[in-house]
Amino acid sequence: MAFFELFPKVEYDFNRRGVKQNMVDLFRSVRPLPTFLDEVAGYRFYEVKNGERPDIVSQRLYGTPDYYWTFFVVNDFLHDGMRAWPMSQEDLFSYLEKEYEGYVITTNPSITRTGDGLVSEFRDSLSGRFELGEQIVGATSGARGTFTKKNVDMNQLVIQNVTGAFIGDATTPQNTTELVVGQTSGDSVSTYQVYKFVDAPYYFYKTDDSEKKPVTNGVYISGGELAYQLSYVTYRTHEYALNVERSKIRYVVPEYIEQFVDAYEELINV
Repeated sequence: MAFFELFPKVEYDFNRRGVKQNMVDLFRSVRPLPTFLDEVAGYRFYEVKNGERPDIVSQRLYGTPDYYWTFFVVNDFLHDGMRAWPMSQEDLFSYLEKEYEGYVITTNPSITRTGDGLVSEFRDSLSGRFELGEQIVGATSGARGTFTKKNVDMNQLVIQNVTGAFIGDATTPQNTTELVVGQTSGDSVSTYQVYKFVDAPYYFYKTDDSEKKPVTNGVYISGGELAYQLSYVTYRTHEYALNVERSKIRYVVPEYIEQFVDAYEELINV
């Protein structure tokens, strides 16, 4: 049974010429009642194997590929469709290569105040600096790339399509940093650390915290935690963990699947 065969048809005049055509009413949406999902006997959990498609899982659980769509109904995180379905290791690797191509530049913002306590300069702050899409050039290295994203909370500039290598590691005795300049805005900041985008910090946590709760880094945000007490989770690690989490899906037990499908079809056609 194809999923959209369950949906009612509506008449629609596409060209506004009085000629109506039957089309599937895609705007219909039905979600299972919490009382059904919370009934332990009504569902179980399945761990999606590497590369398994929804129809393959349906075949494995129900003996038919036709009930693949029920996974997207009973799992909240799958309401976004196939883009939320767990990726194979190969697809995840390709996704990371494409989505996280490039580098992240961080700075060490500092506030300068007048004798009256007023802020006269917010040196190396990323707030209000640079224009999306402009070229960013390293004054010392000559490296250049396109500014595509800014994460002010993590104090990160994402630079993609990079040629050369930006300089930035203020945590070493050599204190190797450089000025980077926007070629359109003329804005500039000094680098603090440069990471490959995929291996840059997704969030920081206190090293001795077994729960790894997110905290702010005092290097980037005044009043944050001391940097030497912190560790971080990378974008790569976060994406792998998210994919593993999505691999555990809820499914309707085979004994109830026909009852579930009948109820869904009835409700979708109300």
